[in-house]
Amino acid sequence: MQKFKFKLDALLKVREFKEKKVKIELGEILKEISSVEEKIALANIAIDETYEAQEVFMKDPSAGRMIQFFPYFIQGKKEDIKNKENLLWSLKKKYDVKITELAAARGEVKVMENFKDKKKGEWTKEYNKKEQEAIDELLMIRRNGSGE
Repeated sequence: MQKFKFKLDALLKVREFKEKKVKIELGEILKEISSVEEKIALANIAIDETYEAQEVFMKDPSAGRMIQFFPYFIQGKKEDIKNKENLLWSLKKKYDVKITELAAARGEVKVMENFKDKKKGEWTKEYNKKEQEAIDELLMIRRNGSGE
């Protein structure tokens, strides 16, 4: 009897490929989220440093125009943070969608794997049955051949 062959192996491979693709996309989204969070943290640090620099600058007698720089810089950084937080929000929504896609893809792969296991179990039972029949037949032939 021939080796077990699952007829839907190609479909299983396609579903496994889809699952891997979603996992890769999920990893990329997580990497982007991490990057944006890091940029937000750096912008907050820059704002803190700017406040400290402004206080140091105010202690020294200096031109008024130089002092005008600080509020504009801080305002720009706060707007940048706001934009990054919006981007972060959209990335998290994208992440949630991909998690749902991954769950669906895993489910599809699991269904196919269970089906394959079931078919292999049926094939194994049939194979063992035919093997036993062949053994029984050989035993019958030996008994009949030696008994005559």
